[in-house]
Amino acid sequence: MFGLGLVGADGKARPHLAHKLQQLERYTEILSHLARDAGFDQPKDTAEPLSIVDAGCGKGHLTFAAWHLAAKVLHRNAQVLGVETRPELVEQAAKLAGEVAGAGLRFEAGDIEHVPLQQVDALIALHACNTATDHAIARGVRAGARLIVVAPCCHQQVRPQLGRPEPLAPVLAHGLFAERMAEWATDGLRTLVLEWAGYRTKAIEFVDGEHTGKNLMLAAVRTTTPPAAGAREAAKAAIGAFRTYFGITEHALDALL
Repeated sequence: MFGLGLVGADGKARPHLAHKLQQLERYTEILSHLARDAGFDQPKDTAEPLSIVDAGCGKGHLTFAAWHLAAKVLHRNAQVLGVETRPELVEQAAKLAGEVAGAGLRFEAGDIEHVPLQQVDALIALHACNTATDHAIARGVRAGARLIVVAPCCHQQVRPQLGRPEPLAPVLAHGLFAERMAEWATDGLRTLVLEWAGYRTKAIEFVDGEHTGKNLMLAAVRTTTPPAAGAREAAKAAIGAFRTYFGITEHALDALL
């Protein structure tokens, strides 16, 4: 963590970054459990290379943590890619990866909607703004990722579409309640789509609300047996009913359906 700038030379968290370090430690704890749920902890001599993509990785803090978990804790031949739109952050993270001899760890400038991807075992997108979360989910599903982890941020697409169905109409007349309902509906819809696509999905409060209001994580592990056609149709019908109720006519995950 010293190399990442989160702690000082004394090994203690820098005061103004203590919350960031706490979040990172919590992310890593959750990711370690999810990695095992996804079967990434198989014996080293039988394990295939493990591909992890961290979309919108920023300075790469979680990317380094994911690489350390895969390569040093699970002892996998890990290929970890951090994707970030800001070239200066990519350059900084790539330089640090070279300094710590992070074999299999690399960074690339771009966005998750367009960056070329090959095999993907795990796709992570934390605090990706607005529909970038949906693009990450879509890329993960299409790539057949065994694990998809997103922490949504900035729920802008559904808010203008949100209707006022009864008996919620009087409550949703208040802007703050409507904003929070739009966030709930957006992430609820994402959960339904992931379940339709064959993922066991759970919503996690990954850090206390006192540190950040954006503390919801959606964690999805692909089931070993694809859902039956009847189950998929029922899931799709549930998605349609949900959207109709809230007046959602357009969503970034439409292409998947």
